[in-house]
Amino acid sequence: MSSSAPPLTIPTSESDASQLEEEHVHKVYDKIAINFSDTRYKPWPRVVDFLRSFPCGSLILDVGCGNGKYMNISNDLMMIGCDRSEGLLKICRDRYFQVFLCDCMNIPVPTNMFDGAICIAVLHHISTEERRLSALKEIVRLLKPGGQALITVWAKEQELDNKKSTYITKNAKACPLHGKTETKNELIIHTPRTEFQQSDCLVPWNKPTEKLLRYYHVFIKDELEHILSHISQVKIVNSYNDDGNWCIVFMKIV
Repeated sequence: MSSSAPPLTIPTSESDASQLEEEHVHKVYDKIAINFSDTRYKPWPRVVDFLRSFPCGSLILDVGCGNGKYMNISNDLMMIGCDRSEGLLKICRDRYFQVFLCDCMNIPVPTNMFDGAICIAVLHHISTEERRLSALKEIVRLLKPGGQALITVWAKEQELDNKKSTYITKNAKACPLHGKTETKNELIIHTPRTEFQQSDCLVPWNKPTEKLLRYYHVFIKDELEHILSHISQVKIVNSYNDDGNWCIVFMKIV
């Protein structure tokens, strides 16, 4: 986003949301795929525990699989991944993972197909609540009855019980949020390693030659549960905060 361009705002229509995500999520991740992958090599332990809880032979879908860091957690599972970024999918294919290109709001697989699913750090790139609900409904649709999914999103609250997440750098200071920004629903540029000033923001990714801005909607406490409450086939099994990320395990019920 150049300095002369008008400020981006929180989308108010489906077309605005789609355009924002195309420019500030999809295109950005294709540009940074290799560099991003180099920084995303260590699986989160609680995601690993969730995957290893499935019986041998279970079919699991990784929605928004990125570079595939969860695809080979266990040889006992049949893992398939999907992502919106061709750049990240190429990395997966180079590693011989079974992946395909799709949007998480329209996953071209049969209903009731998968024993389980994970969707790690994906929903916070979707820019309206209606679209987040559509993505969650799609994950529920593809699960078998009794199947379970783990969803994680970035939390707005990066300090709980007087303990900061590892994302927060002690001496980092956020840029002040002016009242006019709030009234105009502008997307502010987040200062990395600081507390979030508002839920909808642009987070910089610095390359040697340019600074790219990724759209994020960081979730407040219980927001993910609220969205899931609109899906009758869902039973929440567990919810927790994992180092600045809200996490939910849910089961598909008949």
